[in-house]
Amino acid sequence: MDPNTALTRIRELIKQYDGIGIWDAHDHKHLIPLLIELTDHVVGLDQWLSHGGFLPGEWEWARQPRKA
Repeated sequence: MDPNTALTRIRELIKQYDGIGIWDAHDHKHLIPLLIELTDHVVGLDQWLSHGGFLPGEWEWARQPRKA
C-alpha cells in the first residue's frame, strides 16, 4: 500500500463524485463503481495507518509538534 497514491486517488474520486450532476446521480451505473473504488481506497488507507504505516506525505505536518 502506498498511502500517497491512495490519498491521491481518494481525492480524484471525490472530485469525480462532486462533478456528477443531480440528474446523473439517478443513474447508479456511474455512481456504484466510483463509490466502490472510493471505499476500497479508504479502507486500504485506514488499515495501513491502523497497522502503523506511515502517513501520506501531505499529512506529515500532523506529526510536527505544535508551537505554543
